[in-house]
Amino acid sequence: MRQYIALWVAAIVLFYVENGQAQILTYDVRLNNLLRMQQGIGWPLHLNLAEGHDALLRLSKRLENQQNCEITTPSGLTFNIHNPPNNRYSAWSDGCGVRVHNVSPSDTGRWRMTATGGNHSITGWSEVHVAEKVTGYTEDTITLKDGSTNTLVELTSLNSSYCFVTQPFSESSLVPGQCEVTLDRTSRAVQGRWSVVLGIPGRVTELHVDRSVAVEGERLDVGFVRDSNNHINLYCNILYTEKNITFCRFQKTTETSGLNIMDGLSDGRYSYYGDGFFKKHCGLTIESATSADYGTWRCTIGVQERVGNVIYQRTPMQALITVSEQEAPKIRRELTRDDSESDEEMRTVFVEENTSLTLMCRADASLQYCWFQHPNGSQYTPVERQVQGEQAFWYTGENLQSGDCGITFAHVSEIDSGIWTCHMGYKYQLGVEVMQDMEVRVTGSLAANKQEVQTEIGGATTLYCHTSNGPRPLDYCRFLSPKFIGMHLDSSVTAENAILNRYYFTPGRLLSHGDCSLTIDPVTADDLGHWFCAGLLHDRVVESKDTIHVYQERHRMPALQASLIGTSVGIVFLGLVFVGVLWYKKGWRLPWPTSLKRFSTRTETDSMNINRVPGTVNIERRGSNSTTSSNEFA
Repeated sequence: MRQYIALWVAAIVLFYVENGQAQILTYDVRLNNLLRMQQGIGWPLHLNLAEGHDALLRLSKRLENQQNCEITTPSGLTFNIHNPPNNRYSAWSDGCGVRVHNVSPSDTGRWRMTATGGNHSITGWSEVHVAEKVTGYTEDTITLKDGSTNTLVELTSLNSSYCFVTQPFSESSLVPGQCEVTLDRTSRAVQGRWSVVLGIPGRVTELHVDRSVAVEGERLDVGFVRDSNNHINLYCNILYTEKNITFCRFQKTTETSGLNIMDGLSDGRYSYYGDGFFKKHCGLTIESATSADYGTWRCTIGVQERVGNVIYQRTPMQALITVSEQEAPKIRRELTRDDSESDEEMRTVFVEENTSLTLMCRADASLQYCWFQHPNGSQYTPVERQVQGEQAFWYTGENLQSGDCGITFAHVSEIDSGIWTCHMGYKYQLGVEVMQDMEVRVTGSLAANKQEVQTEIGGATTLYCHTSNGPRPLDYCRFLSPKFIGMHLDSSVTAENAILNRYYFTPGRLLSHGDCSLTIDPVTADDLGHWFCAGLLHDRVVESKDTIHVYQERHRMPALQASLIGTSVGIVFLGLVFVGVLWYKKGWRLPWPTSLKRFSTRTETDSMNINRVPGTVNIERRGSNSTTSSNEFA
């Protein structure tokens, strides 16, 4: 129904007494708006303005032949607008109106305006509300949850007619009424400084406001603190979540069992720490801590979430907390590789070509980020928010908070073979990254664990092939020796019933787990050379195979040893050449032995006394008067 009713004719009845008798006069008045008649003729009917502004009030109707205009303030002061009590009031408009300068909260209330002319007068009023002067607006940072949908963001609590909102990296948008916007999906792209320009009722100039918006994803706040009683307090609290905690568990990473921690529970040594599960706090107090309590702890939090009227159990959240006797340095300055690989050979990942590749590395502390370097130098950074299958690679693992760094590539090819390096940046420590190396071998569906196997005649050795991309059952396993002797075997072939009394399936391995393994005991010369392992995967129609080279140490000089020997020989040779050149330039004589020198001198003298006579050779011996003819030797 419309808010006003049109009345074309209404009767106004006046009573008066004339000659002692009541007389009735009736006038027809044309009314266009019943609501206007009920509210009065003051304009504006309601005025909201800020302190310090001017209020402009008047009658919406003009009285013909107006002679006077009286103003009555909310405090009861009445005056003629042409003779105001002070300079705060002045006439406004051609009819009956007033301009109130520099209004203050005391001017709030009903203002009456009465116009008179001859025997006629009209009266109207306006309701004035004066708000306190707004010079600025400061509020805390607006925190939004990452990934939430249809999020209502209230930018100010001020009453506004409109606002212009400029988000980071976005164009301005006009919002009518209360200044609030709805985000279809919240992401980190909206975080930063938002510029807001407000149109405030009763204020002519717009108000500029800057709001800081932070987008926080659900995460764990972890760490530890010490108190004066030598207690260590570990905390593992969930931030920015609607989930509820169902259990809280702490486990030393070097132990096989952990601790079940609950609100208000203690066994005298381990106690709950925090403000309660309802505050999303999971914590452990270690009373009278000893050296055994230092190290890395894993906290695990069970969570559930209500969706509508149904409660769902969600994946538990985990994080690592490293407790040290002294405060850990905030900056790592040394180059660090993972200690777990320092005493072990490099881990090898076997993957079948044109399938997915997953690489995993783990740290002993929570991570801020991690990335992988390809053998060709390319870099790949997996992010937890990536959705599996929607891009070429994505994050794999529990989460960075628990020290897991994993990446999965949708497709792998031969060019991806080689040494990969995993780089991990600690969450609570700056400086040099922790690194782990791993070798990727892109093979067929069956691959040799080692393609070069060193052995000794008379000893024992094992040739091991297995399925790539993890354990997958094999229908059969066979080997072909360098002498072209084929062998079909499984776990039923043991050392007791070995083929040819020395070939049997390696104990502890199974075809159902993708193992094709041969133990040779003892090794003979016939076993040296190239072997073939082959098998058929349960879901394949083509057999897969790989080669293994078996050799003895003396038949193959290690590259390092050969390089050392070559280097040594080269150094000796260069040294001799240098000494010879130096000797020649100095003109030194060779230090021959004395006996050799005498022999050389005598030979030289004898050769000078040889008489060459046809048919004879006369040799004059030193120290003898006789001459010997060559005929004497005939």
